[in-house]
Amino acid sequence: MSVHILNEEDYTPSTVTMVARLNKSVKTEHIAEYLPVTHLFSKSTGKRVKLDSGTRKSIEFFGYEGIIISVCYKKIRRGMRTGAMNNMISADLQYQGKNIHVKISSTTLVSVGTPGYEFGFEVFKLMTSHLNMLNSNSRYIRELDREVFGKTLKWIFENCVDDKNMLISLKGMLSKVKKCSDVDERMVKSCAVYADDFEKTEVDKFREKITNFCEIGNFFDDDISFYKPSIFNSVFHIYIFKDQEKRKIPLHRLAPYFAEKNFSVEFHNWTSEGVNICFDIEEEKLGSHHKKKEYKHRFTIHIDGNMRQCSPTFKEESYRYYLGVVKQIEKFFEEEENQEYLEYVKTSTDEIKAGGGSKGSQKV
Repeated sequence: MSVHILNEEDYTPSTVTMVARLNKSVKTEHIAEYLPVTHLFSKSTGKRVKLDSGTRKSIEFFGYEGIIISVCYKKIRRGMRTGAMNNMISADLQYQGKNIHVKISSTTLVSVGTPGYEFGFEVFKLMTSHLNMLNSNSRYIRELDREVFGKTLKWIFENCVDDKNMLISLKGMLSKVKKCSDVDERMVKSCAVYADDFEKTEVDKFREKITNFCEIGNFFDDDISFYKPSIFNSVFHIYIFKDQEKRKIPLHRLAPYFAEKNFSVEFHNWTSEGVNICFDIEEEKLGSHHKKKEYKHRFTIHIDGNMRQCSPTFKEESYRYYLGVVKQIEKFFEEEENQEYLEYVKTSTDEIKAGGGSKGSQKV
């Protein structure tokens, strides 16, 4: 049985969960209320696209690069996600053909399920650009000439409805402003983006939100940025053997073998999903968001040769621990007593029935 050891280039995570500390504090309730969201509507029914409450289904990529399609926080529900947290904003960002779930607290950004560190870094850059654009639009409106501001606000209030006094969509309002030359187009666009937050009958709620947005002041001083991100968790799915033939690992023998080598190991026989081993991490975790958290490299080895590794560190350190584990597994298979086991499992059923086979089979 030949163990396959990955080189560092081929050793890549399935998903990475990252955290980055912001350079300044933000008001999460204001961000949740006003961060622009692109609402998606079904082409066949015209109804809003919503994620069913309680479903385990992931949000797909809808083909619109760089947009935010959902923001939820406490009682605020904007976009397609229906569930929310009370301590962090839950946002969904469409990026590079994927939907990335981003959580925003007053001091941190967390990305969930990115396919790598560099990808997650770009997600943080994109999210902070959305935050900075929101702040820039708010500042622009406050600094606008008061006569132009008043004329534009009046135009928005008058042109946000159709001839039946129903709230029109973002697209409808933008098509109207293109035909008007005496109002500030940037202010209209900055306000019209909130039209799709409401149903057609909620004209007064839309106007109230625009009034509040124009009066809210700075979301934060200067542009926001983030410090170097750290990793909460990287998940690796690894096949131990060189080929995809069906092989089985004698977990009941592997577990005590690891214990003899002073590994921290657990195996609960048939009630366990596999042999579990773990190591303390070496990487120093800085920042208050890492306090009171126990960080370890965790491995689960399954009977069919699949191994799952969860490591809350950068690739260099997690790869070293992967090497340590997989090389120990290689030594396990090289030992003579395990070779007898391999001879036994390779013996055909007919040989066993005839009383033949290997030395190992005759012991049964």
